[in-house]
Amino acid sequence: MVLASLVLVLEGESPPEPLGLRGFFYGLLKEVAPQVHDQGENPFSLGFGGGEKGYWARIGLLREELYGKLSPRIFALEGQKVRLGKPFLVKAVLQEGHPWAGLSTYPRLFQAPEGPDLPLRFFSPTFFRRKGVHYPMPEPRLVLESLLRRLEALASLPAPEGVREALLERTGVRWFEGKTVRADGEVEAVGFVGRVVYHLPRATEEELAWLWALGRFAFYAGVGAKTSLGFGRVRPFSPRREGEQGLPGGPVG
Repeated sequence: MVLASLVLVLEGESPPEPLGLRGFFYGLLKEVAPQVHDQGENPFSLGFGGGEKGYWARIGLLREELYGKLSPRIFALEGQKVRLGKPFLVKAVLQEGHPWAGLSTYPRLFQAPEGPDLPLRFFSPTFFRRKGVHYPMPEPRLVLESLLRRLEALASLPAPEGVREALLERTGVRWFEGKTVRADGEVEAVGFVGRVVYHLPRATEEELAWLWALGRFAFYAGVGAKTSLGFGRVRPFSPRREGEQGLPGGPVG
């Protein structure tokens, strides 16, 4: 039931290319787990970032058997040169000690929900397939349905029907700050980046546990379409820590 996000700290002149990163990862999959392509919901996500101080790529692994097969191969990349569209030196492979690295389990996602407000920050363009087009708005139903579908499929853990209805029908937006931006790379789409606080009123303990499990799962899985190209990179944030004016939990001017 392990979930993992492994970060490759890179030395190079520019960020990885989305198709280059995906092609490299597919090469690893072909070596150790070629059957993954035929399993429906992707049991992985990819992402990248950084700047002048250095670049990084991340690999989210959403099934324990995939982590068991791939992680030794990924950790062995330290000190090696790889091509992620462009050539890079892998300076380190991290499972902790980086904002986008982490290790958890599916049961742990459900522990200690933090209340009826779920704050999510969308770091890379996020969009959804809707009526044959890419739709760039982080509507509660679209976000939670995307996460719920993948969590149920990958953890073999169906949500109780009453919980599913509460999440998809009652969850609203309490606070919103963001913008639409054009997705870079090979995808012709516009996506959303920014922060949203989702709110589930009159929530039971079970409903809150599922709400927060989905929010924590988003860190590993991503949200929406094309998460294998680095889109939909999302994580919960702390309104109190970020201290935004007018944001629930932050100071009000």
